[in-house]
Amino acid sequence: MSVWGLRLVVLLEIGLLIGAFPSVGYAQIDELPRPDTAHAGSFGVSVALGDSIAVVGASGEERCGPNAGAVYVYDRVAGPRFDEWNGVARLTPRTCRANAFFGERVALSGHRLLVSASSGELFAGTGSNAAYMFTRTSTGTWTQTARFTGPPNRSDGSFAADIDLDGDRAVVSTSGNPDSGEHGAVYVYNYDAATEEWTQSARLTAPSDEAPGVLGRGVSLHGNRVAVAASTYFDDSPGTVYVFRRNPDAQTWTPSAHLTDIDAFFIELELYGSVLLVGEDRAGPKESGQATVFTHRRNQGWRKTETLRPSLPYDSGAFGTAVALERSWALVTGYGEQLNKDFNIDRVVYVFRRRGGQNWKQRSILDIGQVDFGAALDLHNAMALVSSVPPEGPGSVYIVQLH
Repeated sequence: MSVWGLRLVVLLEIGLLIGAFPSVGYAQIDELPRPDTAHAGSFGVSVALGDSIAVVGASGEERCGPNAGAVYVYDRVAGPRFDEWNGVARLTPRTCRANAFFGERVALSGHRLLVSASSGELFAGTGSNAAYMFTRTSTGTWTQTARFTGPPNRSDGSFAADIDLDGDRAVVSTSGNPDSGEHGAVYVYNYDAATEEWTQSARLTAPSDEAPGVLGRGVSLHGNRVAVAASTYFDDSPGTVYVFRRNPDAQTWTPSAHLTDIDAFFIELELYGSVLLVGEDRAGPKESGQATVFTHRRNQGWRKTETLRPSLPYDSGAFGTAVALERSWALVTGYGEQLNKDFNIDRVVYVFRRRGGQNWKQRSILDIGQVDFGAALDLHNAMALVSSVPPEGPGSVYIVQLH
């Protein structure tokens, strides 16, 4: 594997217009080196970013069979003029097999990495889907330390539809299946340092008297809260989002919010502390899309506090297709060009920032001139990791320092 990728200088259009002309700035985008083995277009189907670590999923890689999948890990090395990202590991499960789609989702927390092996098919059977935990040792080696699978006596839909990880806690969701009455679930796993094992501590489901939506296609974990998307899929009606909070007994969880009228086929969401960002790519005027900010305040619960929209919305603009949130930064994928055609071209990533507790403001637009840009997003501090995944040919992943 090469240790250095292409460095690009990309024009960033600042979203706020001054008079009739957009203010323009420049930013440097680093492309991660793509290994020769990751020739499949799925390189970048998932990404995760941490302290000096970048992770890229390539669920279509074929080294041990079609769509067996792999995950690539990069370390950041500080240089005299700029940082370099070196490929340091290629991860696969102990049993590598065809059509596992290993790397469809990735989640990173400290020295741990959670990886899903799921076909991503909307309502596939449970099959052999799984989620794998990898841990980085003191020598820098990544080792598989756990494998999570769905309970054999449950009918929750496809396992490992989404995953997330925060410290000693992991969550793995199922997709449910409205055709067969499977309403979906989220499984919570805790790490026991005494036994060095992960054990299931909870199974979260939607209250039976609350509808609509099938639980589990998207999940986000932060601290003692879990946010879970519940989409209506082909019903073409708004779905919902549930927020669960861990109880003082540290074992049970209680639904603390049911957020309704979320207008998206696939509901993308990101939870950070008391802020939840939800993508609604079918909402807004002429289905231009929006990203809704919900905030939890003491004695008030969760409330819709802001709606993010692009500086120049387009009809059917798919704004909210993917979202990322951390601290004062937010990323939202949407289309940034239409050219009076019947279809949208040139997908971009809109960058929002909040200062001093004020409202979120669009700060810039990340645009490399590709329709598949912004497929997967992640944030860490003021750095973004963004992928471009075409239907054919190799994918690409970019590091962006936000300002």
